[in-house]
Amino acid sequence: MTEVKSAELEALMDLVVPIHGQIEMNRIFFETLSRNTRHPFRLIVVDNFSQDESASYFESQRAKGWDVTILRNPHNQCYPFSINQGVRAGDASIVGFLNNDILVGPGWDEPLIKALIKDGYPVVSPGGLEHFPDPKLEEIFFQRWRYINKRRWSQSPTLNLEEKIRRMYGNFDETAKRIQKKYDDVHYPGIMGHCHLLKRETFERLGGLDPRIQSADWDLFLTVERMKREGIFEKSPMIFGGSYVHHFIRLTDANVKRVPPVCAHAPHMTLEEKWEKREIQELWPFKDQVPDGQKSLSKKIFKKYVRGKTGLYYWRVGMEKII
Repeated sequence: MTEVKSAELEALMDLVVPIHGQIEMNRIFFETLSRNTRHPFRLIVVDNFSQDESASYFESQRAKGWDVTILRNPHNQCYPFSINQGVRAGDASIVGFLNNDILVGPGWDEPLIKALIKDGYPVVSPGGLEHFPDPKLEEIFFQRWRYINKRRWSQSPTLNLEEKIRRMYGNFDETAKRIQKKYDDVHYPGIMGHCHLLKRETFERLGGLDPRIQSADWDLFLTVERMKREGIFEKSPMIFGGSYVHHFIRLTDANVKRVPPVCAHAPHMTLEEKWEKREIQELWPFKDQVPDGQKSLSKKIFKKYVRGKTGLYYWRVGMEKII
């Protein structure tokens, strides 16, 4: 492989985040992103007709020295259209697709940038609740967050979000660092829909995201994996345990249901309308998620066991007793 110069590993990133309101979440998201990202980045915010002060909040960060671009849409646009719009408004060699309902761990970007530039992966993602390096801990983490997230801990929207994170992790940064250190050498095929990075040249080769498919992460992974089998890419999209990002899960979806997207492109379609079931089953790495996928009896029993034990134990104890 061609030697990679250190300057290339310091490449500017265009991080694209579509938003539709959620001012409290946007503040927490940016505070964590600005504190824990190590590479220089330009944040491209695609504001999809927010009815609160979210766009103004991000604009105010420019006065503090942050490189932030705001694109204001007159309607709420769908996720893949917004991502394409944001990416094409920038010019950095690395692009990131981010949800606004995430918290990034300290140095989350470092192993991902290395994997893109030095190791040649086409798409890279951090580990997280949905796909954790340890399958058993994944279920415990997921059920713990499910238990904590569905409860209201404060009447203040901001304090409620902060308390959820505190109850989940204690000190988020310290827990994320511990997770990243433990799984630094672990990586596996997959993608995290709420956060992934790729080279701009890869994005252009793909022609951007298909705006018809709201399940953009599935469609992106399947497309790249098929192109790999055709010899266009050498490697699969990969999740890296040395990077950890927390996803609030469904926070954005609940908002979109109240104000549906208004799109001018070709009508939306389901993943199964674009892809044959056989292709999904063959290409998607998480076999229990594919159409007609079945969990084993042992997994079903373990899931019920963890769900029950979470209410009695797992949600109460510190993360150091679980990890």
